[in-house]
Amino acid sequence: MRSAPPSPTGTSRPCASSAPPTTTAPRAEVPVAAPDDEPPRFELLQFELPESPEHEDTTGAEPPREDPPLDATTALGAAVTLLALAALSALLGQHFLWGWLRILAGVLGGAGVGAALLMVLHRRRWVLAGIAAALLALVLTVPAVLSARAAPLASIALASIPALADDDRVTSLPIQDSPVLVQRADGSGELLRGSRVDEIPAQAGEILALSAEGTRLLRVTGTTGEAEGPTTTVLDLPPDTVPVPLTALDGAPMALAGDLLVLRTCTEGTCRISGHDLSLASDGSTAVPALWTISDGTQSDPGAVRGADPAGIPLPATGAQPAGLLDALRSTGILPEIALVHDPAQGWVQLDPATGFPQGQVLARPEQDCRIASTAAPPGPPSLQEPGAVVLTVCSQDDGAMTATAHRDGSVLWTSEPSPAGEWMVTLDQGRVLAAGTEQGSEVSGEIVAGEAQSAWTAPGGSVLQQASALTSRIGIDGARMVVTNDAGQLVAYDTADGENTWTSAVHDEAAAAQGVPGVRGVLGAGSAVVLDPAVRTAPLDARDARRLRIFDAATGEVRIEVVVEGDLEPVAAVGVGAALVTEGDRTLLLSR
Repeated sequence: MRSAPPSPTGTSRPCASSAPPTTTAPRAEVPVAAPDDEPPRFELLQFELPESPEHEDTTGAEPPREDPPLDATTALGAAVTLLALAALSALLGQHFLWGWLRILAGVLGGAGVGAALLMVLHRRRWVLAGIAAALLALVLTVPAVLSARAAPLASIALASIPALADDDRVTSLPIQDSPVLVQRADGSGELLRGSRVDEIPAQAGEILALSAEGTRLLRVTGTTGEAEGPTTTVLDLPPDTVPVPLTALDGAPMALAGDLLVLRTCTEGTCRISGHDLSLASDGSTAVPALWTISDGTQSDPGAVRGADPAGIPLPATGAQPAGLLDALRSTGILPEIALVHDPAQGWVQLDPATGFPQGQVLARPEQDCRIASTAAPPGPPSLQEPGAVVLTVCSQDDGAMTATAHRDGSVLWTSEPSPAGEWMVTLDQGRVLAAGTEQGSEVSGEIVAGEAQSAWTAPGGSVLQQASALTSRIGIDGARMVVTNDAGQLVAYDTADGENTWTSAVHDEAAAAQGVPGVRGVLGAGSAVVLDPAVRTAPLDARDARRLRIFDAATGEVRIEVVVEGDLEPVAAVGVGAALVTEGDRTLLLSR
């Protein structure tokens, strides 16, 4: 019996045990050589290993896949949709004047162009398309927002000074390029001439004033009853330079006509009125000798000497303390051309500044209760010869009835009939007398005016104004004209005495309530009307609280300045023809053309 061949070395297994599962590559088996065969040959098995990439993902995540290119149809649809929405927003914004729709239109327009760029740019340039869209949105919105903003008012102002307070006084003249004199409550002053601002040193109690022609500045010191009495310093106002001292004279100024200055001086208990020719002044330190001198009593206190009343300021017609010698100058800041002197024995007379002699007849008797002032001539057609100043008197009876009289060079121009009895405040201005108050036995306030047109007192504007459209607001009234608005949306100027319509302009009063802003308001004076009304919005980004500021020539209605403003703005005063002072924030600006 043949025995089984021996097992190969290292291949025996225990009985009844199964081979473990193969977990690795199979081992190479060694073939059993037959006795008569060749010796076995051993061959090494070849194993193929997977190639490993340089950046193999060892986390088990799937390898990144390339994004498919953007569908051109999708990009085109997005671009068309965005651009259509932009156009719709722009149309609705313009129709309803909604600023947010106008801004949205710019943003959507930029996004639409960005989507269109994605159709032609490679997918990796979507950042470039986004930047282009953002830049275009800025271009479509930022310039529109900036252009809709009102320009700062300071950018067109000729001059700027600290904001005026309630106690500060503003003085100007109804002439072109009038100097503007501001005297603060502490006495200091500022003189504005175009873009030039000059500081005028002065102390509390001193008076700064302009001549009626606007060519000279006066500084009056010692006005509070000092023993030495007042002193008047006269300064010339050459253009484009500081005020130049001309002369300094003892006395209180009463009038300045051209180069002729009339003063009242008291020395050693004797008072005199004298005339001085300023053309003879050589320098600021030399006193000008008197051309003439007349006696004027012994009262040395200017406050106790009767003086003329201020023109253009409402005053009680009767029962009030008479004005002192310098009260009118302190109130108005303008030295008149006519010298009015009150003689306790004769009454009011007008002096010739060249000779000191009285001119014409007595203007008012000493026993009469009268107001008297020198004013500009009433408005009228232009002539070759400029009319001279007018002296107005308003004398009251015991019951309050008033009689007005106008004089020139001491001669009567016209006299009114007695007014209705009552309690009146009177304003003597530009050759007319305007009275406001109540008639006797009535509690209803009203206004009446006396002038050269007729002898009877009438309501301002007369019967002509009663037939006009209903008035809605008043900008202002003076002796020459009244500027009002009516229910037809018009700004109208009427002659105060006869009601002649001198000019008309449009206003936007009806837009005030809709926009929630103040209605039409303004000031009238010194030859100008300053009007502030709501600005009409014509673009979506226009400010809702914007207002239109206009400065009119009060005589002709010509618009000298028109500008749209925003923010807190308050017209302060009309200062010369075509000029105004307005306060914006903490600055007061001079606007002029």
